[in-house]
Amino acid sequence: MSYSFHCGIDLGSRQSQVAVLDDCQAVLLNVKLPNRLDDIRRVLKPYEGKMQAVVESTYNWYWLVDGLQAAAIPVTLAHTAGLAAISSAKVKTDRRDAVTLARLLRAGMVPPAYIYPPDDRPIRDLLRHRWDLVAMRATEYRRLRLLLNQHGICEIGLGDLKAMDEEEVHGLLNHPLVRMKALLEVEHAALFTQQIALVEKQLEDMAVERPEYALLNTIPGIGRILGMTILYEVGNIARFEDHRKFCSYCRVVPGCADSSTMRRKGRNDKSGNPYLKWAFTQAAVKAVPFYPRFKSYFERHAKTHNGRAKKIIAYSITAHLIAKATYHVLKANEPFREEILFKNQSL
Repeated sequence: MSYSFHCGIDLGSRQSQVAVLDDCQAVLLNVKLPNRLDDIRRVLKPYEGKMQAVVESTYNWYWLVDGLQAAAIPVTLAHTAGLAAISSAKVKTDRRDAVTLARLLRAGMVPPAYIYPPDDRPIRDLLRHRWDLVAMRATEYRRLRLLLNQHGICEIGLGDLKAMDEEEVHGLLNHPLVRMKALLEVEHAALFTQQIALVEKQLEDMAVERPEYALLNTIPGIGRILGMTILYEVGNIARFEDHRKFCSYCRVVPGCADSSTMRRKGRNDKSGNPYLKWAFTQAAVKAVPFYPRFKSYFERHAKTHNGRAKKIIAYSITAHLIAKATYHVLKANEPFREEILFKNQSL
């Protein structure tokens, strides 16, 4: 469908710049509005039915994209990593950025980001919050270990830290203020553990109703938490054309930069989904010790590299293999079959 008008919205935390261009790139509208859906829809109403819009994928895009789609306005969510025309501009203002977005949209040059389904968004966001809770709990354990080390108590392991209670803290530390600080760390860690368990139970109760979750758990190395992470971070597997696009999104393959006879790997390694990168790397670490064919695959690739990083590289290659298997399991809607995955692998 062809559109007569093209709208670029530079979304801010409190205000947004809204620009509308006609098909000849004449600027018909360029105003700053508060972040209220009614105000934005009011100024766009004369163009509805003949207009498409683009919104940059900032942290707060949910309300705007959902509201425009509810008004039957076609919306493209622009991937920020591909907007060099905006990020590298010498003169960068909200007015210019909104117009540039509209021009890129008219030219068909907006790199689209995936609009995650609204019904599943709270589940995915809660799962990501679990990630934050685990990180904060790890910080409390680290602070407690440092505190004990400061007072010459160095033989306490991680398991002991996790099981430490008020009585043990009193037995280890003499100064009342030092004990208070240690007890605060213990209480914080216990609270985070309680919240993590609550979140995990809620998420798993919902995940078990999805048939894809059971399929993911047939893949070596993937268990409860990794299965939920992959399930809710991937969303609809059909959005990926093939396993190469999927693995690239999962960050399990390096980028590259070719120029003349030079070829460099590692370009834009942080493009993609960090949660899936973590999930597949952890799956590789868990699969290698317990599944002989994965262990042989890992060892074969480890032998082809030298230095201290050879195991890291081999785990990354194994993570790529598991990501590839995951794509085919979800695409075919069938359980994992080891003989198919390793059919063309000489182990």
